[in-house]
Amino acid sequence: MNRLDPHCTSPQQEHPGEHQAARQAWSARAPGSAAADIEIAFDARDRAATVTSLLAACITDTQGRPVDPDEAWDWTLNQRLQALIAMRLASGHPALELQAACALCGEAMEIALDLHLLAADPVAPRFSWCSDDGLELELRLPSGRDVQGWKQSGVPSHEQLALALVEAVAGQPPDPRTLAALLPGIDDALAAHDPLTGLQLQTSCPACAQDNSIACDLEALLLDGFARDQAGMLDEVVRLASALHWSEAEILALPRWRRAHYLRQLPTGQAATGAWT
Repeated sequence: MNRLDPHCTSPQQEHPGEHQAARQAWSARAPGSAAADIEIAFDARDRAATVTSLLAACITDTQGRPVDPDEAWDWTLNQRLQALIAMRLASGHPALELQAACALCGEAMEIALDLHLLAADPVAPRFSWCSDDGLELELRLPSGRDVQGWKQSGVPSHEQLALALVEAVAGQPPDPRTLAALLPGIDDALAAHDPLTGLQLQTSCPACAQDNSIACDLEALLLDGFARDQAGMLDEVVRLASALHWSEAEILALPRWRRAHYLRQLPTGQAATGAWT
């Protein structure tokens, strides 16, 4: 089985004009901090499209210009995840909780994640890796556009995925027959270069002390949090509209701190339900 050789793994020089956003400073704001965020559709059946909508809405470059959706589709999954992390950090809530069961005894476990520890610059979209027998492969990370294409055409096989992400073997176009024997090593190389996309967490069971390796779908956790924040915004609209008879647009135009202030002024029963008691 092939293993990752850290001495033979290095980022590649990016092609001119490629993934410019990965090298540019960008800033993130918290989803829900603008009235227009209420229009973002959180569709569990098309997470890639939801992420692209969030990037276009909440990420800006150094000139304050929003990221173009076409550009956001071309960002690697690592870069898209780092942008989602930046949005969550901008909301002032760096903690995430993951629920899992112990593989040995089934005990429910709660794993706390501090997103400050995961936030970093996006990793290089292309890199080189050497197999045990000295073959040098040029690899690339999957992008949002890849995920979009796979959704439309069907989930690729292991071999098809490798062909899509291996750009060259020893300077030549990849041969499927050569790649078949290299698949385990390619998996290891991609996971080592971008551990965030297929995040694995190590924890011990509090009941039986069994060591567990937990797969963490970080994108799903972040999107779920943003969707709940949006639902909270809608609840605020309902409560304030019921009490004060303002329109949705008028309520959403208020900054969060003012909406929170008005909600605190409502009678106790109405603040919770939106109805007079």
